[in-house]
Amino acid sequence: MTDGAGPVRGGGGSLEAVSAQLAGISAQNEQLRAQVASGRLTIDPEAAEKAAQAYERAQRRVQRLSRNTDLLLKVQGLGEYHSAVQLSRKFEAKADDGSSGAVALLGRLSDELKEKAELFRQAAKDYTATDDAIAQDLMRGEG
Repeated sequence: MTDGAGPVRGGGGSLEAVSAQLAGISAQNEQLRAQVASGRLTIDPEAAEKAAQAYERAQRRVQRLSRNTDLLLKVQGLGEYHSAVQLSRKFEAKADDGSSGAVALLGRLSDELKEKAELFRQAAKDYTATDDAIAQDLMRGEG
């Protein structure tokens, strides 16, 4: 996943980095929503549909990952030693840590991708409606 500054890298604090990037994506969606609502976004309907489809494909990939959360929430195979059990619990806690865990972050990403697809479709719909209104005005001689 990127925020325009590059891909998220693994390592310490990576879930925090993903959470911060999701906040950036959410802010971008808010800006896009404001542009669509005000009519300031003009986009070719065909290009908008292609963008919407791309975001929906990405959302489906995220949803497939989300369906595998059972694997994230139940870490097995590390052994029965006390240290292995503790490590397993740490992995499980990272996966299911409220709003900042991997499971919640995947859900938020899916929601943001769906929102972006819907915004592009709304922009295309508004563009078409405006274009039709202009055409009708011109036919009536009001343009």
